[in-house]
Order: sequence, then C-alpha cells, then structure tokens
Amino acid sequence: MKLMQKMELMRYAVAAALAGFAVQSAAQAWPTRPVTILCWSAAGSPVDIYARTMAKLLIAELGQNVVVENRTGGSGIIMTNALVRGAADGYTIAANTLTLATLFSEPNAQFKPDDLQMVARSQIDPYGLIVHTSTPFKTIEQLVAFARKKPEFINISGPFAMSSHRVAWEVFSEVAKIKTTWVPYPGGGPALTAVAGGHVDAAATNPGNVKPMIEAGKVRVLAVSSEKRLDDFPDVPTYKEKGWDVVRYQWRGIMAKAGTPKPVVERLASAMQKAQQTEEWKTYLKRVSQLDGYQGPEAFRAQLMQDIKETEVVKKKLGL
Repeated sequence: MKLMQKMELMRYAVAAALAGFAVQSAAQAWPTRPVTILCWSAAGSPVDIYARTMAKLLIAELGQNVVVENRTGGSGIIMTNALVRGAADGYTIAANTLTLATLFSEPNAQFKPDDLQMVARSQIDPYGLIVHTSTPFKTIEQLVAFARKKPEFINISGPFAMSSHRVAWEVFSEVAKIKTTWVPYPGGGPALTAVAGGHVDAAATNPGNVKPMIEAGKVRVLAVSSEKRLDDFPDVPTYKEKGWDVVRYQWRGIMAKAGTPKPVVERLASAMQKAQQTEEWKTYLKRVSQLDGYQGPEAFRAQLMQDIKETEVVKKKLGL
C-alpha cells in the first residue's frame, strides 16, 4: 500500500513538473500571435496616444503585431472588468493611468488590486488648466477670483466622472477655496475639444496635447501642476509659484491580468524599457510635453498601492 502511494505521489510530482515546464516554455516563446492593448479612453486622448505610440514601438521589440482597442465607459471600469475576465496569458493587456487608483472603491468595479499585474510605468505628466482664447480669463488668478464670487458657475471639462484629473482638480479647488461644476467627457481628447469649441469654460487635463490648439489660436494654458515650469510652456506659471501648494502628476503604463506567467511579464517589461530608450519615444515625449518615468513591475505596483491610499483619503474628504 505504501509503495503504491509513493508511486502515485511520484506520478503527481512528474505531472506537475511537466505542466510547469510546459507553462514556462510557452511563456518563453511568448508572443506567438498579435497582442492587444486595451485603452479605456477615447481616441485622441493622452492615454490613447500613449497606447498607440507604445504599441508601435513594441512591434519591433516583440516581433508580433500590437494593436490598440478602445473600451470606453465607466471611467475605465468597463475596460478593467473586461481585462480581469480574460485570460492571464499576456495577449490582452491594458494601458492604465493614475485614474486606476480611483476605481477600486467604485460600485461597478469587479476587480481589486490583487486581480491586476502591473507590468511597467512609462511616463509622468502634469495637469493643466486650459481655457478658450475668447474667455476673459487671462490668468489663473482671474479665474479663481471669479469662481469665488460665483460658486459652481464655471464649468470644467475633464476625463470621466471620476478620474485622477478630477481628484487633482478638486484638490486644487479646495486649496484655492473655489467651487466649480465638473463636466465629464470620455477622455482628455474630448475634454480638450469641448473647451476648444467653446462648450465649456475650461478644461482640467494634461497640457501636452494642446500645442496644436494653441498654435491655432483656440486655447491658452493658465497654469500647470508641475513642480516647476514646463520647457514647452515657459510663460505658464505653476500652481505652486502662485501660492497654491499643489504639485501633482498623472502617470501612464501597462498592466495585465494577475496570474500572467512571470516570464511573460518580464519579457513585456523589458521590451517596454527598450522601447523607451529609442529616439522615437524621446521625440514623442518632447512632442507631448511629458517626462519619462519608467518603473518595473514591483516598483509600479508599490506606486499604485501608495496612490490608492492617497486617492481614497482625498475622495472621502471631498465626498466623491
């Protein structure tokens, strides 16, 4: 009896070892077919442009086609729900941003941090306040002064009903002692289009993609949330230098479903790191006024967990 039990245990051990070897071999061969990057924001938004830029660069690194699929809705919840319902094989991954930190406590979120595998963070990007050139607000002080006199009168467009942009704007609003009305759009691109078209008073989103609109004379940037002035906007002050101690950055990166084989995660993270050393990536960063902010899987997860704690405190304080 004991001999039979030992033989059975050996068979289980051999089977487990073979299964593990098969998984490892498949992971090392990854990818053998096209990879899809899901994007929760609309076409033309900063994260959509990031996803498409990264997809193009990854084709050269991975030797397979990489396509972007926009899954808008629910401030990113619909896309993330879809990601965690899929296979943990690395063939469907997703572009994410700091907005991810706002989603876990939302009622329709069918995921938690442990359901997601952070692959790599790529960039950091300050927020900006953008207005149409026809508005009377030439400076951030003028807009704040008006907003104090007429609470909730000024409309501010931005990505989603709940996003890192919303949190950043509400933090500034509290420090500046103003109240405005948030108008959600399905991404930073549509939010900028709204202000350029005169449909809202201002947009609270990332300033990098507004340069063509500035050159066309449609909008101007009143202030940015960076630590110091941006090279591309040397005449635009920071919130901090105007007396409001608000310094915040958006980040963007790539995530997969938890359980994705470690060799696949490492292969993808390495490919992203190599892609971010190319001249094309550096040119892209300069074009959109963003900063390189690479982090590997472990550092990226630690960053997310820190951001979740900070964001939940802000949401609770503001009643969001």
